[in-house]
Amino acid sequence: MATNVKPEDLNYDHYETAKYDKDIVRSIPGHVELHKAIDQIVRKNLKGNPQILELGVGTGLTTLRILKNLPKARFTVVDFSKTMLDGARRKLHKYKVNYLCGDYAKLKLSQHNDVVLSVIGLHHQETDNDKKKLFKKIYSSLKKGGIFIFGDLVTFKNLAVASLNDAYHFHYLVEHAEDEKSLKEWAYHHKHLNKLAPLENQVAWLKGVGFKKVEVVFKKFNTALIVAEK
Repeated sequence: MATNVKPEDLNYDHYETAKYDKDIVRSIPGHVELHKAIDQIVRKNLKGNPQILELGVGTGLTTLRILKNLPKARFTVVDFSKTMLDGARRKLHKYKVNYLCGDYAKLKLSQHNDVVLSVIGLHHQETDNDKKKLFKKIYSSLKKGGIFIFGDLVTFKNLAVASLNDAYHFHYLVEHAEDEKSLKEWAYHHKHLNKLAPLENQVAWLKGVGFKKVEVVFKKFNTALIVAEK
């Protein structure tokens, strides 16, 4: 499996945590709504001290939301950017969290997780086959009945639909970017660094590795949230 970028290729590796936290909301359509949907999934499905593995923790934005609802959750978080992990440590210092610095495409994933979580990161797997292999690793790392909460940037099999949603995505960037420099960085990232796979294919791949229930619970332009149950 291969990740198509290095930490230094990405905006977040050189941003201060506070700037990144603001920019990611400005740059990902549906970021706020997606996280509200995750809140509902957590309240509905998780109690007590579940074991959660997060792939691509970033600055800990999603993690903190979950820990506020489930302060006893046992989190292991992974990111290949030391800058991001340092930001996550500062944000999550009140909680007991295990931090791993590395590329989750290459790491052996911890086992017997109640939840695997990935938000806006898995699209950096180089090929469709790399994504399929990672889905298989994630499935194997979950307990029976465990869930994969998967928020990501996607495209669509229908080229007209894909083109329309690309247009909406870039329009969102133009409308919400803080300044020209930020717009240039995020537009370049989306156009040249993101490796988007059709949403329909990814649902099929998740079912193909064994997930018994796969549901798209949120979608806005190129942003989607999937919940898959083992």
